[in-house]
Amino acid sequence: MKRFPWMTATLLFIAYAVFGKIVISTAHLWTSVASAAGLGLVLAIILMHPLTSSEKMLARWFRSDTVAFLSLLMFAGFASILLNWFKIFLPIIMVLTAEALVRLDLQTAEYTQHQALGILVVVAWLGLGLGWLMATYV
Repeated sequence: MKRFPWMTATLLFIAYAVFGKIVISTAHLWTSVASAAGLGLVLAIILMHPLTSSEKMLARWFRSDTVAFLSLLMFAGFASILLNWFKIFLPIIMVLTAEALVRLDLQTAEYTQHQALGILVVVAWLGLGLGWLMATYV
């Protein structure tokens, strides 16, 4: 019998609830909700596939010193934007790390990829729904 990772799933649920409450308070309600729900699905799909070919891709990408230098400059620029708007990026980083942690727990518990995808999407969307309820009624 597989052990369900209740603690990390609860962490993901709370992270998405907080993210949902923040998203609901934006000006364009339905666009934000659809984007957040899509983010939950896309992150779950991305975390389904391991990054086995990333080493080959990075080795091919950084073959040239010029490309490596320009990539480093772009990464530094992105990092400065992220730090400047830390309040905006913090919930996204929180959701991403919580979802990665739950994915690792599900993989350790030997869930299949499709079961893990379903669990991640359901927990994400339930958390977004709770965030919407908190923003609306609390």
